[in-house]
Order: sequence, then C-alpha cells, then structure tokens
Amino acid sequence: MTGALICPVCGEPLSAGERAFVCTGRRGKVHSFDRGADGTVNLAGGGYRPASGDPPDMVAARSAFLRAGWYAPLAERLAEAAEGLGAVADAGCGEGFYSVAAAKRCGFLYGFDLSKKAVSRAAKLARAEGLSNTLFSVASVFSLPLADRSVDAVFSVFAPVAEKEFFRVLRPGGTLFVAAAGAEHLCELKAVLYDTVRKNEPRADLPADPLSRETLTFSRTLPRDALLALYRMTPYCRRSSPESEARLLALPELSVTFSFDLYRCEAKK
Repeated sequence: MTGALICPVCGEPLSAGERAFVCTGRRGKVHSFDRGADGTVNLAGGGYRPASGDPPDMVAARSAFLRAGWYAPLAERLAEAAEGLGAVADAGCGEGFYSVAAAKRCGFLYGFDLSKKAVSRAAKLARAEGLSNTLFSVASVFSLPLADRSVDAVFSVFAPVAEKEFFRVLRPGGTLFVAAAGAEHLCELKAVLYDTVRKNEPRADLPADPLSRETLTFSRTLPRDALLALYRMTPYCRRSSPESEARLLALPELSVTFSFDLYRCEAKK
C-alpha cells in the first residue's frame, strides 16, 4: 500500500517498483527514486542536504533510550490512537520507535524524517519486528510526498507542526495527533544542568481549538547509562557548560519526570 505517494519533483503519483519508485512525470519526463538496501527512499526533493535532520550521535542516543522502554507509556497511547486506522503518516518519525508501535495497530504506516540515519534505523526496526506495512522515507514535514486527502491520521511527536501541510494530506474527518513536552518534562534533569529551571511553555505551532488535550505524566529512576542517553538525545547536551555536564556524569542515577501534552485535532469534513 504505497499508492498515496507523489513525486517530490512534479507531484504526480509514484508507482512502486522492486528497486525504485517511478512517476511518468509531466510532459512524459520520468522521475525515478531508488530504494536503498534498507528499503528506504529519499523523497526530499530539491535542496536536500545529507546533513539535514538530527545528527547521528543524537539519533543513536535516542534510539538506545527509547528501545529500553522508558517512554513505553507514550508509545502505547499513540498506538491506541492508531487502532483500526487505514493509513497513518508519522511526520518527523525519527528512528521509528513510535511509528512501529502505531504500525502494529493500523493498516499502513508512512514515516518521514529529514535524517537519513534515523529513517534507516526506523526501517531496520520495522523489519526486526516483522512488519511489512511500513515505508520510511527521507522527506520534510513541510513538504510531505503524499497526495491530498490520502491518510487517516498524521502523528507529530516532538516534531515541528506543519499545520497547513498536515491538513492537506488528511482525509476529511481525519485526525492530527500531536505529542509535545509538558510543563514539568525533564525538570529534574534541567535542575542538575542549570541554576534556574523554567517550565516548558505550551507549543506555539499548534492548530487552534484542538478537539482534546490531555497530559500524560509519570516518573522513572534512570540508571547512569539511561540518564546519559537521555541527556545526549536532547538539545541540552549542546547547551550545557562542561561544569554542568560533569555534575550529571557524576550521578549514579536520577529520578526524572516525564510529562507529555497530547493534542487531537480533526480535519474539516
């Protein structure tokens, strides 16, 4: 089920071949996009830079942290939202942790991210889980290679919310699910790193008047390896002083609050 894909060059439908996705193009000009050995495809279009998206070390740290199950309650909540849906797009899918959870409950999952390393990890994770109903592609959330009104839901998990683009690809009555950091998210980690701890502000890029909002909050005591993976997957590792990082490295463990604001918005019917 890849019929929703469109060419990033001309916008015409893409046909899936064994080794490439191909469109007939406009005026008979063919555009072809090769599948990688991992099954992924680059549909980012012009202007794409290989260094786009999160750097490899951040992707690796996030992959290690998520696969250890520390955010499992959030993954389960998103999987519940995907239950029984036909096609779902995970816009800003990263290494695919939430994508794979959703793919186990829906008909087909498209994952898009600008990080080639992350997309490759996502495809390998899906394959390791025995899933055949996924396709992971390099693409921007602001220019999804999907036809108008082609998916039942869009997931945006800690990624930019491209409201106009998301509602373009959603079917009438389709749902946009957004997961963002709650006010208290990682407050204890920030207290170790910074003298002043500020609560997270609500997202500024959310669509107006969501159908619902809920906050999922829980705490976990992280051993040192998990704590370091969490630190390295966040922007804090690039914003902290050497002294702050040394304080964190000296801790054997830390109890950390995880808090997620979950929003549900509906496309116009």
